[in-house]
Amino acid sequence: MKLGPIRHMGFEQALLPKRMAIVSHSHPSLSKGGAEISAYALYRGLREIGVDAIYIGSCAETDRQKLSLGHETEFAVFRDAARYDHFYHLAPAGEEEQLLTILREQRIGLVNFHHFYNLGLNTLRASRRLPGVLNFLTIHEFLAICHNHGQMVTRPAQVLCERARWDDCTSCFPGESRSRFAMRKETMLDGFGAFDGFVSPSRFLAERFIEWGLSADRTTVIENGLLAPPEARHGERGEGAWVFGFFGQITPFKGVDVILDAAELIAKDPDLARKVRFRIHGNLVGQSASFTERFEAALKAYPFLTYAGAYSNASVHRLMADCDYLVIPSKWWENSPVVIQEAYSVGLPVICTGIGGMAEKVPNGVSGLHFRLGDASDLLRAVQLGADPRNHATLKAGIPPVLSATGMAERYLAFFATMAASRMVAAP
Repeated sequence: MKLGPIRHMGFEQALLPKRMAIVSHSHPSLSKGGAEISAYALYRGLREIGVDAIYIGSCAETDRQKLSLGHETEFAVFRDAARYDHFYHLAPAGEEEQLLTILREQRIGLVNFHHFYNLGLNTLRASRRLPGVLNFLTIHEFLAICHNHGQMVTRPAQVLCERARWDDCTSCFPGESRSRFAMRKETMLDGFGAFDGFVSPSRFLAERFIEWGLSADRTTVIENGLLAPPEARHGERGEGAWVFGFFGQITPFKGVDVILDAAELIAKDPDLARKVRFRIHGNLVGQSASFTERFEAALKAYPFLTYAGAYSNASVHRLMADCDYLVIPSKWWENSPVVIQEAYSVGLPVICTGIGGMAEKVPNGVSGLHFRLGDASDLLRAVQLGADPRNHATLKAGIPPVLSATGMAERYLAFFATMAASRMVAAP
C-alpha cells in the first residue's frame, strides 16, 4: 500500500508558517504515555533546529496542581473530565475555546495534533476552521477504530480483533446498537476528513487506518524520535545472571501476567532459576485485585523475580543499561512503543510478542526474538535462546540506529512542506 511522500526540504519549506503548535492529549509532567512523550520530543526537536514551535497539552481541572510546564512556549487547556463523551469523543465547548484562544494569540499557522482523546473531535474541527492554518494529525493507536480503549481486543474473550465490524462491535458492547457504531465511525471520519495530512509511527497502524477510511495520499510513516542520546549504555556482559527487564505501565493489556506464568515454569528448573532474572519496572494501572494479589505473591515466592517500582523518563536509560534484554509481552497489537526505541538507544535487544507494531519494529532473529501471544512456554523458549552469549551478541549487533528528536522534526517538516505544496497546487 503506497503511503504519502516525505521529500527533502527544498523550495517547499518557504510555504510553511513561522509558528507551529504541537498539541497533545496530555503533558509529560502528568502522564508518561508514548504519545505525549513523542509529541513533546517533536516539539523540542523542532525548537532545536530553529522552528518557533509551542506545545499545548490537555489537563484535567483536578490535575492543575500536578502540571509543570517547563518553558514559556508550553501551554495547557483545562478540561472538565466528567463531561467528556467517551463514545463519540466530544469535549465540552470550553476546551475548544481555550485552544482557539491560544492558537490565535500565539499566531499559529500550523497545528499538529497528537491524538484527539481528552481534546475531543469538536476541538480538532474548530482548529480546522481557522483561516489559513494547516492542520495535521498524528495517530498513535486504534481508539478511533475501536471503542474498547483502542486495543483491538474483543471483550470479554480478550481475542485479537483484525478489523472493526459493527456486528463484532455490538458483541463487545451489547448495550450499543449497530447504528450507534455506524454513527461513531462517521463522526470520526468527519473529524479527520479535512486534515492536510496524517502521520503514523508505524506502517502497521497506518495500513489499518487507511483500510478503515483514511486517505493514503495524505498519510505517511515517521518513526518516533528520542529527545536526547542516553549517557548510559549496556556494556559487555559479565558472568552473572541474565536480566530481562519490563518497562511500562502494568495494565491488563501489557501482558505482565505472561511473565508471571513464565516465572512459574522457571521455578520448576533450579538451574534456569539461577541463570535468569526478571526485573519489572512501572506502575500498576487498572489491574484487578486478583492480579495484584498474584503479583505480590509471585514476588515473595520467586527470588529471580523483582519489582523495581515506577520510574521517571529521565532514569529509563540508566535502568535499562542494567538489563540484558527488554521484554514486551503485550496482548494487543501495539503500534510503535517508544520503549523499543529507548531500549535500542542503550544497546538492548528486545524479546516481544510477535504481532503488530512490535513485530514490525523488532525483526525476529535480527534485533530481538518473538514469542507467541500469551504463551508463557514460548516466552521461556525465547528467554533461553536469549541467555546465550553468542545469540545475545548477534542480536545486539542487529540493533538499528535510533532516530533523534531533531531527526524526527526534520522528517515532519519535510512532510508538512510536501502537503502544503500539494494544497497550494490543488487550490483554485
